[in-house]
Amino acid sequence: MGKMYRCRYLAHGLYIHYDCFRHCHLSIHSPKERNNNYIIPYAGPKDKADWNKVFEIKNTLVKNMRNGDIPPFCQGCHWIEEFDENSEEQFLSDLDNYIDMIWIGHSNECNANCIYCFSYQEILEHRTYKPYDIFPLFKEMLNNKIYNLEKAPGAHISFAMGEPVILKKFDDIIKLFAKYGNKHYALYTNGIKYSKMSAKVLKEKDVDIHIVISLDAGTREVFKKVKKVDKFNDVCKNIKAYAKSAAKYHPTSLGVKYIIIPNINDTKEEIDKWLELCINKLGVKYLIADIEEKWFVRQNGEVPEYVKDLLRYIRNRCEQEKIAFEFYDRALVLNL
Repeated sequence: MGKMYRCRYLAHGLYIHYDCFRHCHLSIHSPKERNNNYIIPYAGPKDKADWNKVFEIKNTLVKNMRNGDIPPFCQGCHWIEEFDENSEEQFLSDLDNYIDMIWIGHSNECNANCIYCFSYQEILEHRTYKPYDIFPLFKEMLNNKIYNLEKAPGAHISFAMGEPVILKKFDDIIKLFAKYGNKHYALYTNGIKYSKMSAKVLKEKDVDIHIVISLDAGTREVFKKVKKVDKFNDVCKNIKAYAKSAAKYHPTSLGVKYIIIPNINDTKEEIDKWLELCINKLGVKYLIADIEEKWFVRQNGEVPEYVKDLLRYIRNRCEQEKIAFEFYDRALVLNL
């Protein structure tokens, strides 16, 4: 037998979309195959989730991956792990039927209009879709141990689409999972609206909420070009407040991201202003860099050297300042 592959997201992940379940939210790296990252239809409480079907499909894909067959929507993904027949067996749990990672993406409602939003076309196509009540689904998953905290104590919930903190039941979702012992959350937010619940979790020693805010600018003028809203000062104020909440127990649980967008914010001068702002004025201890996804796809992943130099510059400055740093997605696969 030749090479074998596995992906823990394929085995145990669930991306809740507006009208279906998907295996994960990462298929943006293969946009032509994105629609194939599909499990079953689901559009709210009126639909009954067929968990037997969900795990039947997952198990088939897991077995195919072990036989060297990578699904089209996974081609090129950096989260795929490779091993061979002589490797120690580590992946028995991949065929165990439980979810340990949920991406909440049933709503695209947002209070910004970012020019790089990869779901913009979907927002146009699904603008009549309203967020359904996701509570019955979560209660079912928790009560029936579909989302299984006994088998996976490190399981986590990720708010992945739209602007999470404007969801009517954002706080209630956090409380529901906490009631069952969930300790890990990920929140991807534009930071325009401050979340008292998120700040509260940041202050708790034994609970972790990983917050990522894409600021993408060091000045108000560039921020408005990227976000199409004039909320730069509000976001900076909220970042500073979150950083203060995180300082005691989770200083690197708040990450501020800079997505490089060619011809918009791709200058060393703007990046320097962003670094100065985050490090010396807002108290941020963890910074992130990435490349705008739609542009990256149009370029077929061919990134000009000046963009790579800017990414390296951000990383090197963070190392000098002793600030935690990470490349995300497109920047990560460049192996800089």
